[in-house]
Amino acid sequence: MSLITAPLLTGTLIAAVVPPSSAPVSTAAAAAQTVPVPACGKDAAGWSLTSTRPDPTVGQHPYIANGYLGHRVPALGTGYQGSDEPSGWPLYTPRYDGAFAAGLYAHNSRTDADRQAVAALPTWTGLEAGLGPGTLSHYRQTLFMACGVIRTSYTWTGKDGRATDLSYEVLADRSDVHTGAVRLRLTPRWDGDATVTDRIDGRGARRVTAAGVSASGRTTTVSFRADGTRTPGTVASTLVTGTGVHATTDQRSASGLSAAHALTFPVRSGTTYEIAKHIGIDSTPERASGASRRAAARGWQTVHGANAAAWAKLWASGITVPGQPDLQAWVRSAQYGLFTNSRAGSADSLAPTGLTSDNYAGEIFWDAETWMFPGLLATSPELAKSVVDYRYRTRAAAAVNAEKLGFKGLFFPWTSGSKGDNWAECHSWNPPHCIMQTHLQGDISLAVWQYYLATGDGKWLKERGWPLLKGIADYWTSRVTANDDRSYSIKLVAGPDEYSNGVTDGVYTNAVAATALRNAAHAATLLDTEAPARWTEIADRLRIPYDTKAGVFEQYAGYKGSLIKQADTVLLLYPLDWKMTKAQASRTLAYYAQRTDPAGPAMTDSVHAVASASIGSPGCATYTYLQRAIRPYVRGDFDLFSEAKGDKAGADDALAGHPAMDFLTGKGGFLQTFTHGLTGMRLQEDGVRLDPMLPPQLPRGVTLHGLRWQGRTYSVAIGPKTTRVTLTQGAPFTLHTPQGDRRLTTTIELPTRRPDLTATGNTARCRPATATSEQPGLYAAAAVDGDPATTWSPESTAKTATLTVDLGPGARDKAKITPDWETRPTSFTATQNGRYVHLTVHGPAVLRELEVSRGA
Repeated sequence: MSLITAPLLTGTLIAAVVPPSSAPVSTAAAAAQTVPVPACGKDAAGWSLTSTRPDPTVGQHPYIANGYLGHRVPALGTGYQGSDEPSGWPLYTPRYDGAFAAGLYAHNSRTDADRQAVAALPTWTGLEAGLGPGTLSHYRQTLFMACGVIRTSYTWTGKDGRATDLSYEVLADRSDVHTGAVRLRLTPRWDGDATVTDRIDGRGARRVTAAGVSASGRTTTVSFRADGTRTPGTVASTLVTGTGVHATTDQRSASGLSAAHALTFPVRSGTTYEIAKHIGIDSTPERASGASRRAAARGWQTVHGANAAAWAKLWASGITVPGQPDLQAWVRSAQYGLFTNSRAGSADSLAPTGLTSDNYAGEIFWDAETWMFPGLLATSPELAKSVVDYRYRTRAAAAVNAEKLGFKGLFFPWTSGSKGDNWAECHSWNPPHCIMQTHLQGDISLAVWQYYLATGDGKWLKERGWPLLKGIADYWTSRVTANDDRSYSIKLVAGPDEYSNGVTDGVYTNAVAATALRNAAHAATLLDTEAPARWTEIADRLRIPYDTKAGVFEQYAGYKGSLIKQADTVLLLYPLDWKMTKAQASRTLAYYAQRTDPAGPAMTDSVHAVASASIGSPGCATYTYLQRAIRPYVRGDFDLFSEAKGDKAGADDALAGHPAMDFLTGKGGFLQTFTHGLTGMRLQEDGVRLDPMLPPQLPRGVTLHGLRWQGRTYSVAIGPKTTRVTLTQGAPFTLHTPQGDRRLTTTIELPTRRPDLTATGNTARCRPATATSEQPGLYAAAAVDGDPATTWSPESTAKTATLTVDLGPGARDKAKITPDWETRPTSFTATQNGRYVHLTVHGPAVLRELEVSRGA
């Protein structure tokens, strides 16, 4: 019999765990495993994610967060769990189920020059039933995304044969963000004494130093200071017992960053006992203990209800994909990831894995502005605001950075922490991305402008947006180099493609710089402020490399078609909406999609999907890219998002390895395939541009509700033929559509674009396709989507594989079958059996397109 082994913790129940399938399951227990009890009123498919087997992989454990506090929850529902699983650059430390607070950074001696990394708190979910070693059965762990609650339940049978039913629920209170709560419901199948321990566990702490422990009544506090920054903090826990819990002993212990409060009480078989702990986390013991006691006074039910109500307001916006259970769950998981890691009123931005881990040292990258911000902004501008307000908060350091580098204006670090100091916080010096990934300045400026377009908040634009727009525009004027032909270049840059460093005139860098200069000039007009004429002059004369022979934008001056790590030039298509013809856009997308490293990071295909939707070439490549943007990266029962398909995010990146998880960058990109791809939504000052389209693989359509623009709320229901746009709150506004401007007062209908219905000679085009083998991202549907830049390829281990295409009931035999190979197999056979076409390959193969023409 195989065992799942978990660490042995003193005084707790964690020991060798028998897989639940090995234990006999009663009828009631079996029913409980398949029918989850609603935690917050939403029990429909796609609202909860469940595991029925403890997952030993720490990186795939679920988490709760409220935008200020975050905690990865172990498989057994409580406490701390470490591992030997390595994490990646720049820390390279083992993964663990950690607890984090937004904006809490420390210096880290493990990194070069002792640069900043996010600090980890003592873990605070520990509420341990001291049952000793035993076996586990009837296991179920559920993440209720509707209210941010994780419930873990199982039966623990000790070596003495005594069985105990345990149920843990954990939340980070969205209605009171400095608090969290844990509830344990314990049902013994025996009489005797039980001991439950409230534990604040210092083993989960990273980069903090103990600053004292105190206890008063049922409240325990553990204080600390972050290393280097000396930022103070305290974790406080107040223990609350339910009816029937009468403690006979009450013991406390403490050491360093750990503290425990144990209660022993008599129990009777079949009786359920409830114990809860309420957490407060803040900068001082007084504030933390006050928050903890405040929550304890409210009690679990009130706290749970208020948290659920706060979550319900967030979920007033969402995306529904009828008939697509996997896709629906992935969409909700993506929204959950962004919601949990952001909050209104914050000036802390979103790290690539948010408050779920210390991957990427918990620092802030362009990921926030380019990949997470737009999806949040579409539905929750009050949450998205934290991304741009973080840059406003760190602008003083940005001014110092620019001055030290010899430039004007503002220069934000490629990776930043508490203040935005390029030399104390940025980790990327080999190669020196800290100074060469300068497109970040344009990314920030674009996000600032997008926030203004989304909200119309002129006061914010004047007080916070303008200092950023102006400072970044001033930076670009000092960063460019004048050429003899009166054009301008930007030299020594690294574009988003991190395989290309020290190049001249990176096309995305130059385009986003020009966009920043133009937006700043326009903002000056709105604010009745005179903008330097040089801003527009430089914007109009910046070189935008273009390969006239290939008919595509050139990634940088002298680019020769080498492998690229991730989306770069295609960012001109989206989010920049750079002016070009559809033919240029189509060629540029195809050219760079084929040159992108298949092992590159997860967000690239989301941009491909949005760009494909906008171009609308005949076929259904948008769906292929959409699938490629999510399917290869989903991990575990809780639909976490991996940064990479395999073990590295970039085959040629020496620093890559041990991908980040939960990769919110990828989740944010995936959401944009819906918010900006299928809808065609683009924000404008005087309205919203919509150009909806739908791939045939989503026959029941897609609905986005709770979309926001300048105080209005509206929904977009994309159907196979028409799209209904409904104003649900606020004043009428203008929709800009390909058919002309429309005034949205109640509901209007727009035609849904269907590129798959464009007639071609290929009867296999966009028909259902399956394969006996396919590599991640190289799916069967790619063989019939009409786009030669997407491909189907079997797994490398498959000696033989068959692609099957369903031509439909009206198909006849004698069709001509023509494969377009990128890599021709050793041999292949192509046959037709009525409505089905079968292509069987022997040996390695990469198929661009399968063309089936009508027979005689």
